[in-house]
Amino acid sequence: MKPSWANSASLPDLSAIARERAALATIADAIVSASVDKGLRIEVACPASRLAVADHLAQALHARGRVCRCRPAGSEPGEAGFPAGERGQPGVVVITGGPATGTGRDVLCVDVRVTGVPAQDGFPAGGDPDIVLDYQDPDGPMIRYLAPHLSAGDRRR
Repeated sequence: MKPSWANSASLPDLSAIARERAALATIADAIVSASVDKGLRIEVACPASRLAVADHLAQALHARGRVCRCRPAGSEPGEAGFPAGERGQPGVVVITGGPATGTGRDVLCVDVRVTGVPAQDGFPAGGDPDIVLDYQDPDGPMIRYLAPHLSAGDRRR
């Protein structure tokens, strides 16, 4: 008889967890590198089952010296950047750090899209994301897209 913990469905897949941490570390490194001397405003659109990714990304940024916080999109009075029907939309989290009150050259704005199972995505459509983190791969999350302005050596934005 197998012990109850031997059921593979109840055990976390450690390789998937390691892959998620590696992907978030890569994303955090790119953001920190691109945001030297700038504030941060990162919008993370994700299915409800993946909302913790925004917190994990904020923790990875904090570990790299960027103090930041997560909050629901549209939760700040007068917050711009969301169409009228999407204010406070579940599945959109904003990570801010430093002087992120404007959207000019002093703030790095990054749009992150996290994908899950296609039928469950349900995050607001719109705009091209700067980063796509895909959870549909059976081996764990993969970075499907990283915008050129976030890659090493390109700091146009």
